[in-house]
Amino acid sequence: MVGLAALALAGCGSKDDARDGAPKSVAQVKQEAAKLMRPEPGEYRQVMEITSLEVPGMPAGAAEQMKSAMKAAQEGTFCLTRADAERGFKDMFNDVGKGNQCTYSKFDVDGGTLDAQMECQSQQQGKATMKMNGTVAKDGSDITVAMNTTGGPPPMGTMKMTMHMTTKRLGDCKGS
Repeated sequence: MVGLAALALAGCGSKDDARDGAPKSVAQVKQEAAKLMRPEPGEYRQVMEITSLEVPGMPAGAAEQMKSAMKAAQEGTFCLTRADAERGFKDMFNDVGKGNQCTYSKFDVDGGTLDAQMECQSQQQGKATMKMNGTVAKDGSDITVAMNTTGGPPPMGTMKMTMHMTTKRLGDCKGS
């Protein structure tokens, strides 16, 4: 289900929902996400690669070591069941932003092309802005996520990170 969550992170809405840049509610996001093509059930391979990482004050070697460690830990496969696929992307937003104050300022989905932005604020973690761009299809996704954080506790309190996430259907789930 974690892999589908990343795939679903891309499912944010449509141009019809853009009203003068007003923040979008989770209900609006879920309603728009329900319009996306449902993913096919099956086994998926997900790769998340950190393509850039800037942490002011962190030694360059430590940033590269962190980038390598994060990449190594972010590859794997998951099985998307028929029941999960039937729910589509709508239910994937139930826990997005829990514990933080999050707003979605942009939802542009045109066919399978995505352009979205979410802002979160918390007293403990500071402010985070996440921009998501890429494509989502019934058999996978190709998404770039750029995240900027400020005001959180050191060492990651101020950080800029870009990730490239791909999810691809490999076939039927093993054992089915």
